[in-house]
Amino acid sequence: MSGQGHPIFVDELQRFVADVADSRCAPIADRLTAPLRVTVSGRRGVGRSTVAHALARAGAEAKTISVTPAADADIDVYVLAEVVKPEDCAAIAAAGRPVLAVLNKSDLIATGQSADSGRDPHEPNSAARRRCALFAGLPGFSGVPIEPVVGVLAVATLDDLVDDALWVALQNLAIRPGDLSSADSFVAGAHPLSTDVRRRLLETIDVFGVTAAAAAIRRGATRAQIGVLLRRLSCIDDVIDKIATLGAQVHYQRVLDAIADLETLAVTDCRVGEFLSRDETVIARMTAAVNVVEASGMRVDRCDGAAAHLRRAAVWQRYSRGPVSGIHRACGADIVRGSLRLWSKAGNSA
Repeated sequence: MSGQGHPIFVDELQRFVADVADSRCAPIADRLTAPLRVTVSGRRGVGRSTVAHALARAGAEAKTISVTPAADADIDVYVLAEVVKPEDCAAIAAAGRPVLAVLNKSDLIATGQSADSGRDPHEPNSAARRRCALFAGLPGFSGVPIEPVVGVLAVATLDDLVDDALWVALQNLAIRPGDLSSADSFVAGAHPLSTDVRRRLLETIDVFGVTAAAAAIRRGATRAQIGVLLRRLSCIDDVIDKIATLGAQVHYQRVLDAIADLETLAVTDCRVGEFLSRDETVIARMTAAVNVVEASGMRVDRCDGAAAHLRRAAVWQRYSRGPVSGIHRACGADIVRGSLRLWSKAGNSA
């Protein structure tokens, strides 16, 4: 048992729709492929618009998420910066949807090491991740994941804002470093680069990005490699991945809704009923359910073999009969159903 259940189920349904050419099934499949709808909120001054723009661009690139008004959203992304205030905790605690908190401007959290200190520049900002772990223990944040992000770097790489002039400037800084102890020092200090160019560099990739890029150029990095480096340092792809993990429950609910619609069609079309009872369909539903419970922190035995399948069915049957939410009860039932189907295919031997 492996893979992501939602896309597996979507693939199976799309093949079925193509085979039967039933116009009633196509809209059901289309709803399953819609991107996750994300809304971005947070206090003034934390960089909400920058993070929203970066998420919209990265989500469109990956075709996995779209940024939308709160009323239409599946997931809340709540933007923090430097400190957590009581209104942050209150807003997160009051959210009625899955929430991902992001610590924006994480480049401002001192690591005690410069980008030219020998530290691998592709490693995440360890100080920012420690700050995220600290915030996660605050009241109101229980169970809410927190990811660092550098919104300005994400926008710079996604919108390709490091143009020819800024690339030349970075090459010059690699040869003749400027005073990057602070933004003011960089602009005011003596350097052949014009003040306007230095300001543009700061507006585009900030001191953190300038320092990391100049250091990498000194090590021989190309322009393309600098783009990859800055995107990695922005952590935007980690945020997108975390949204996808949080979206497992949203995708699973869409699968359940699609199944309900298909069961209605199956009353008058036996082909739909046959699709719903196929091994591939049942196992895809199970895998989608596994993604949900694993995203909530539980472990599912993914071992193959008849004994493992039967053992997993017994465990999740007990789970689904316990004091759990409706969505998790459905997950348990689908894991049981899929495990028994796999057990049957393995030869009914435990």
